[in-house]
Amino acid sequence: RLHPLWPQVKWDVSGAFARDALLLHFHDHCRERLGFAPYDCVHGSPLFSWNSGRVRADLQRTKKEIDRACEAYVKRGISIDLTFTNLQLTDKDMANATGNSLLAYFATHGEGNAVIIGSDALYRHVKANYPTLRTVSSILRITNSGGRGRLDAYLALAGQYDKVMVHPDDVVNWPLLEQLEDKDRYEFIVNEYCMRNCPLRPFHYSSLSRQALDYLGHDNSEFDKAISRNGCRNYPGMLGDPAIDVAALSTPEIKRLYDMGFRRFKLQGRGNGNGGLLLTDMMRLILGTDEEDSAERFTLAADLLESLTPDTLDS
Repeated sequence: RLHPLWPQVKWDVSGAFARDALLLHFHDHCRERLGFAPYDCVHGSPLFSWNSGRVRADLQRTKKEIDRACEAYVKRGISIDLTFTNLQLTDKDMANATGNSLLAYFATHGEGNAVIIGSDALYRHVKANYPTLRTVSSILRITNSGGRGRLDAYLALAGQYDKVMVHPDDVVNWPLLEQLEDKDRYEFIVNEYCMRNCPLRPFHYSSLSRQALDYLGHDNSEFDKAISRNGCRNYPGMLGDPAIDVAALSTPEIKRLYDMGFRRFKLQGRGNGNGGLLLTDMMRLILGTDEEDSAERFTLAADLLESLTPDTLDS
């Protein structure tokens, strides 16, 4: 059974085109051993110019690997949110073969597929050429448009997009969240370990988008200087300082969102060095393996861990 505190959550898990072996193994194990799917949606992107958020060499995928992942998700009835969140895209970038190939495939295969969008150019392109795909407003959009904390910004995005990602600083902005009436239209990342109220976040997103457009030639020195002064890589320091802390939600905070009527929760994790942390969060947050009724859940976790191979975590 799913987590006893929030059993009706619609989970969206990171890792498509980055952690496919782990996601598929976890999904199949739960279906075979427990009789239910732990999640019905994944999100992600291979490394190419429309991608942002994670721009790393180890996320490069061959066409064969991409095709194999697409077919595996469709076969299992898992929908996908293509993470095409680059803020810098313009109309001239819309001819990209990789992006259009993925849009065309998921527009005609499976149900409930969507595109997470950061630029107006991509939004127009999807609406004009792939109208069966749902649209999702990315965290990058709400962040870099100055919409954090503003009810009018969220309502405007909800009027345009099928789903709206809530800014990580707003996931505990209870007065704001109380005013969002269409609860099923909003989605929350619950396990982001970045700094809460990070002053560098908009610059970070813009830098990643520029880097994706020019992966080999991008000068990242200004961002490297900024992040060295930010303190956001010092997890012990953040966790020990309530004024900073991390954006990952506590159990009471997730439960409060659930009790408010929100049901769309998202797990990030494609940018980690391997799948270990994502696996831990899936077991902890989706299945509740750290809850007090531990015998059944501990057995499930042990069986799952024993069934893993090194390749499952690394690919």
